[in-house]
Amino acid sequence: MEVFKSKLSRLHETIALVGERGAADLSRAMNGSAGRMVVAIGSGGSAVAAAYFARCRTTLGFGPTFVMTPMEFVLSMEEWAGIEVWLFSAGANNADVAAAFKCAASSRCVAIRLLTVRSDGATAIAAAVHPRADVFVMPVADPKDGFLATHSMVAMVVALLMASDSLIELPHGRELLDTFTARAAAALGDSLNAIVGGFRPGDTIVAIHDPQVSSAAVLLETSLWETGIAPVQRADFRNFAHGRHVWAARHPETMFALALTTRESEAVWTPIDAAIPAQIRRGRMQLDHGGRLSNAIGIVRMLAVVGHLGNVVGIDPGRPGRGPFAEAIYNDASLLDLADGLTAAVRHKAAAKLLHDPVEDAGVSLCILGRDRLRDLGDASFSGIVLDYDGTVVHNQPVEARLGPPSSVVMDELVRLVDCGVRVGFATGRGGSAGRMLREALPPRVYGSILMGYYNGAHVRTLDVDISHDRPPIDERVAAVASWISRSGLLRDGVHLNAREVQVTVNHSDLTDVPGFAAALAECPEVTVGDVRVLRSHHSFDIVPRGTTKLVVVRELGGVDGSVLGVGDSGSPLGNDHELLSGPHGVSLDSVCGSHIGAWTLFGSRLRGPDALSRLLGAAKAANGRMLIEVARLDPDLDLVV
Repeated sequence: MEVFKSKLSRLHETIALVGERGAADLSRAMNGSAGRMVVAIGSGGSAVAAAYFARCRTTLGFGPTFVMTPMEFVLSMEEWAGIEVWLFSAGANNADVAAAFKCAASSRCVAIRLLTVRSDGATAIAAAVHPRADVFVMPVADPKDGFLATHSMVAMVVALLMASDSLIELPHGRELLDTFTARAAAALGDSLNAIVGGFRPGDTIVAIHDPQVSSAAVLLETSLWETGIAPVQRADFRNFAHGRHVWAARHPETMFALALTTRESEAVWTPIDAAIPAQIRRGRMQLDHGGRLSNAIGIVRMLAVVGHLGNVVGIDPGRPGRGPFAEAIYNDASLLDLADGLTAAVRHKAAAKLLHDPVEDAGVSLCILGRDRLRDLGDASFSGIVLDYDGTVVHNQPVEARLGPPSSVVMDELVRLVDCGVRVGFATGRGGSAGRMLREALPPRVYGSILMGYYNGAHVRTLDVDISHDRPPIDERVAAVASWISRSGLLRDGVHLNAREVQVTVNHSDLTDVPGFAAALAECPEVTVGDVRVLRSHHSFDIVPRGTTKLVVVRELGGVDGSVLGVGDSGSPLGNDHELLSGPHGVSLDSVCGSHIGAWTLFGSRLRGPDALSRLLGAAKAANGRMLIEVARLDPDLDLVV
């Protein structure tokens, strides 16, 4: 017990050092997180700090906080747009926190905050130069810290306590730190017999707690498992009531129940205490009202409890004796390797796969598929490129962007490709408006070299043809659907249905109920029997004759052998670019399907539409009628300002 006892005896020094440093910078960061969702990430002792941070935010009314381990965060597949990521790590030097930081940096979170006690850890160094990251380094009296990172954890807790205090209407200031120091010393010196005096070696400990003091319960669970002092499980009072009590019925002689209550939840614990068998030995720790100060005191007191329990079973929590395999497990970098493979494109694809839950199985990880797909893109030689228009050449949002001119950068790149002999085509759900906009943006000399597939490929002409004077024949099946929609009552009052000879387009904004329209349209006779196809984009429904496909433009350009690159933005299962993008070399600039062989993006959701297209075309090297994509120039995981 000498190592752990020594660690606890110097905690007051760490508390004093953090008090001298102050927490003004941490306070500003916490205040900036008010009103945002936040993810707090930590393992082991740092998980306690993450749980305490979540409690601080709750007591300040700052909004919800998700507490996660690094692996939970890495595999979440979320983009985390608009949220903050807070990392808690004593040394900021293990592969798991590095993996979490990497995923945070490549997500769309607005800020990354790292709370640590080491400025020289690999993740601290990386965060210090990252444009969206801040590093808060707290001093400790014992840099070696010990097996349970005791001083690091307490330093982070004290800093969070002080930072939170400065954000209330009437801060306690120095009085709070003095009170905490005195009560922490008392908690370490108090007799623990009334709390855990009934514990015996071989007991299973069940920590039954008020959720308001979960940080202390997390400390107990983490520390006892890490040191091998006792098997332990934690549950809040009512979760324990829903089945967790079966262990108590079967093993009452070898169970110790430790209740962590607040003044509010004592009344919830009392009937449980009265009902469980008398043979079950138990103890109780009461933590006032479960506020920031009482949680912080509870954490220190729980450290004393861990020391007491270790003494009972003859294990020093500061040096419990690790197995010979411990280093191999702790130092393994497989999570960091996984994070490296989870590029923005892979995470985007994984999220779509989870959403659509396809029945087919790739038989290999998406990381490998994404790597291979990018490699194959770089190895391919293309004779042509076919592009969607809305959401690809012009932005979909805001709505007026669709009516504006296409990106001059994109147009210049396309002219360059045409001049190098690369065949260029467009496959769009639009009619003549797309041709008109392109003729205004491109030099006349290239009109005859560009193929246009209007109405999702139902009417194909070169760009020099004005289709207002060259209309396709009327398709009676499409006309019947237009009539059905006009009678359906699903259009907003005053909306004029956009019905052309070979396509009916219904904008989402023209509908009273978009999901309801999709469901009702499935009952239209021509849709039911398959005479027409219903395609979706981000802004509209297109109803076209059966057999209509954007792949017509690909075939016209001679791309039956995969030598034509398809680029669009609606790669979801019902998206109007799905077929165009589902080949081996299709690139989506926005939505994708769940199939591993379907549409993929290059940049995830961080770079979309014309911005992503500009990056893609800028990486295209063309000569003598062939185009190569220089993948190294794409820089798909470039950290982007969000």
